[in-house]
This record gives sequence, structure tokens and C-alpha cells, in this order.
Amino acid sequence: MSHVVVINGPAGVGKTTVSRVLARSHPGAISIAGDALRDFAPEDVRNSLGAGSTYRAGAALAAAYLAMGATRVIFDYVFDDAEKLDLFCSGLPHETPVSVFTLWAPIDRVIDREANRVGRERMGHAVVRTHEAIERNLHKLGRVVSNTEAPERTAQTIMEAIANPANLWPRPAPENSMMV
Repeated sequence: MSHVVVINGPAGVGKTTVSRVLARSHPGAISIAGDALRDFAPEDVRNSLGAGSTYRAGAALAAAYLAMGATRVIFDYVFDDAEKLDLFCSGLPHETPVSVFTLWAPIDRVIDREANRVGRERMGHAVVRTHEAIERNLHKLGRVVSNTEAPERTAQTIMEAIANPANLWPRPAPENSMMV
């Protein structure tokens, strides 16, 4: 069965790097980088398309790849609270399993990593802001995975955990279903 894997974490923690390693390790996997998805949106996306539009667009793109036959869609993005994860998941086919992993590292490590990224625009205050926001909600954001080692090691930890049903995001019943 197809599966969606959300790689969450603060700006600069290494989500895209780990997601690419994960995608290479699974035939038929698609990796959607939130940074690339945001490039499609206008600067005033919240005003023109509404709050949460990038989460909804990410889910629509993931659902399209699933419909085309992708066996796994890996979506990396910043989800600083559980409501944003629920918004993303609400745009996926209901039967699709979703696993959520939040990459975590100490703020000084994330700042250093972000400052040394080659060929990428600096994220400035977003690093500290997203780290603090996620830290407040860390206990509600899926399985926390330390990202202080090589990306291949972090990806291996996630690959081993994907099969565990305890790492599935709890999906509410579809709105049109009847409660028994």
C-alpha cells in the first residue's frame, strides 16, 4: 500500500537532505521539498489563497503522485503544530497511511548547519523562530528523531520506524462517515 512520510522540523535542521536519502532508498518514492513548493506561491500567499494554502497544496501534490502509482511520498516541511499536520492529512486519500517524523537538533547545531549550507539562501530569523515554535509542540508532532549524525544514519532510523504502526499519524474519520 502507498504511504506518506512527513519529515518535519525547524528551518535548517536537514529535512530536505534526509528526505532525499529516504527517497533514494525506496523504489517508486517521490520526495517533495517544502522549499520548492513554496517557490510556486506568491509572496502574499496567505492573503491571496488563505491560511494553510501551502499545506493544502502539498497534500494535493502528494495525492496526485499517489494516484499515479507512487509507492511512497516523502513530504518535508515545517509543521509547528498538530493542526497543520491535520490540515495536510485532510487533503490526502483517507485510507493512506501517514507517518510523521520530526527531526530535532540543538539550536546551536541548526544555526551552524544552516549558516554553512552551500548554494542556498540564508533563512535568518526563521531558524530560531521555527525551532522555538516546534519545541513548544514537540510532544505533539509525531516521532522525534535526532538529526545530529550523518543524514544516512537519520534516514536509516526513519526507515526502520516506518513499518511500526505506532508511528502512524492518527487520522480522524472522514466527515461523511457515520459513527457507530
